[in-house]
Amino acid sequence: MTHAGRVYRLLIVDDDGIDRRRYISLLNQQAPGACEITQTGKGEEGLAALRERKFDCILLDFNLPDMTGHGFLAAAMVNNVLPCAVVLVTGQGSEGVAVGAMKLGVQDYLAKDKVTAGSLWRAMTHAVTQTELRQSLAETMRDLTSANAALEQEIATRKAAEVELRAAMDAAELASQAKTRFVAMVTHELRTPLNGILGYAQLLRMDGSMSPQQATRIDAMMQAGHHLLNMIESVLDFAAIEAGRMELRPVTVSVAELAEECIAFIGPMATEHRLSLRMLRSHDAPDHIHADPGRLRQVLLNLLGNAVKYTREGGVELRVVSAKTPGVLRFEVADTGPGIAEANRGHLFQDFERFDTASSLQGAGLGLAIAARIIRQMNGAIGYQPNPGGGSIFWLEVPADNVTSVPRPAKPSATPVSVPRSVLLVEDVAMNRDVIDAFLRAAGHEVTQANDGVEAVKLASATLFDVILMDVRMPEMDGLEATRRIRTLPDKRGKVPILALTAYAFPEQVAECREAGMDGHISKPVNYTALIRAIASVTADTKPLEGDRPEVPPAAAKAEEPAPIVRHDTARYAEALAFLSPDDVVGYLESLHERCEQILRLLDQSDEPLVLTDTVHTLASTAGMLGFEALSDASRHFERMLAGGTPRSEELATRLRTETRAAMTTLTRLIHERGMQPA
Repeated sequence: MTHAGRVYRLLIVDDDGIDRRRYISLLNQQAPGACEITQTGKGEEGLAALRERKFDCILLDFNLPDMTGHGFLAAAMVNNVLPCAVVLVTGQGSEGVAVGAMKLGVQDYLAKDKVTAGSLWRAMTHAVTQTELRQSLAETMRDLTSANAALEQEIATRKAAEVELRAAMDAAELASQAKTRFVAMVTHELRTPLNGILGYAQLLRMDGSMSPQQATRIDAMMQAGHHLLNMIESVLDFAAIEAGRMELRPVTVSVAELAEECIAFIGPMATEHRLSLRMLRSHDAPDHIHADPGRLRQVLLNLLGNAVKYTREGGVELRVVSAKTPGVLRFEVADTGPGIAEANRGHLFQDFERFDTASSLQGAGLGLAIAARIIRQMNGAIGYQPNPGGGSIFWLEVPADNVTSVPRPAKPSATPVSVPRSVLLVEDVAMNRDVIDAFLRAAGHEVTQANDGVEAVKLASATLFDVILMDVRMPEMDGLEATRRIRTLPDKRGKVPILALTAYAFPEQVAECREAGMDGHISKPVNYTALIRAIASVTADTKPLEGDRPEVPPAAAKAEEPAPIVRHDTARYAEALAFLSPDDVVGYLESLHERCEQILRLLDQSDEPLVLTDTVHTLASTAGMLGFEALSDASRHFERMLAGGTPRSEELATRLRTETRAAMTTLTRLIHERGMQPA
């Protein structure tokens, strides 16, 4: 980042005259007249020049005829601080040399054989900017310290944190592979305590004996945990895309339904901001495309959410049109907000860029960067242009394959009923064992615990279980090796279903579990509903083993009245909560109830058929966006009956109310539990 019209005072210290002339030529080529350059071939001459005048940056060769680069840096320091920014240029290509120099205060380094006009200019200007920011910060800290002695400790702590953060960022830049491993390890370590925090909170909610004040505190704890989990998911998403590990799952997608779902989802947020929200679709836009609906929805919701968040008055439009290029579908998100300053437009879609600090403190500056990488992986394009009427237009284009109208993919069957099973729980962390054990027993399962892989193999050899829940990372023997040994056991003991319990979530780590012989994967933090569904899924084709079983808890045994279907797409809900806060989703909870009650009232008003149809359609879209497929299906069935002139059915109305209440109950729990992961 540079200032227009600024002239940089640059000192080049390099014993090779050809190299000095080359650097000067490259800088003049990149920014004519932007540098006032002093050059010298020896270290002592460079130190003398530093004593005579002030420079913005030093371009320093490591090997000088009279001293090394480290010796020059040590001699140049004033009060243990370098007088200006330094960029090290070395022909050795040694990262060890560069790291040692950076510990002395060097901002950046370049290998001589890789220097270009652009890289040299960026390194110099970036080093100057960082140095000036650091100096400004130091001056501010000194002023605050003199004004209030009580802040001395806090300032010292912040300085230490800045040094640690700068060292971590330097290390990450120097070793991208080490950074990826670091991300995987850190997210694993964060997920492990989160499993206990969110798990115990879910158990408290399930207990149902809390006072209103206690329930409020649990809600706050859950929201904080969910926010941290969402941040972890964003970092994992970014790391997976950066490393080329994100997999797309393209299917035939209805363009109209996808757009309507996005509008329905963002609707309450727009209403809260008092903005209009609508979708415009051109007649020539394709009906279907072949794409990953989850990832495409993720991008559209990010753009729509940003548009609503930053627009103060007016409205937001989602436009679905055919692009100028044949065979390409174009989405545009237009708003009447403040727009993007021209100086910032070049930084859009870059990593960790945030332009409105006041309203983006809770984010990581990754939303647009992730969106851009997803669209590029879809062989599409994404961009920005100013809205002629004021505001912004973010657009994306994706290939629209020649897909004829086809039936929608079959929806998953209803959630399997939980049948009491014999479960071996293998987990080395006591807190996690406690939480998961409580989940399993609440569902009526019989639980045997093991602390590590060695004990798990012994128990699996001696006893036949219905299913084994296997932690992956454990001392003595990890879950992968334990699984391999169990698979060598004779008869049914070697074929028992095994589910991985792990905080590792990268695709290759999940594949490693499969290769070891595991039948499925449950991510930590563990969610009660996802856990019970996973067990039911892998044991669906087997009968429970003979023997005594614990009695089913009263909550599972009651209600002989016809039960609702409550078919729920957890991946869709996870995507939804990733873009809205729990408070926003509470708005959807209230919307479900209000829409259903409005429908029941309108059944008695024969003069409002269009209002009734629109209300039922809105309920179907809202339920579908949150993943409540049974409620969405019931609403769309009701809508078709109304369109066909079929007399109103009390049975349909009863089913709609039953499904709405069940969805509300499930949604209330999901808001507090949240532990689901995108597929």
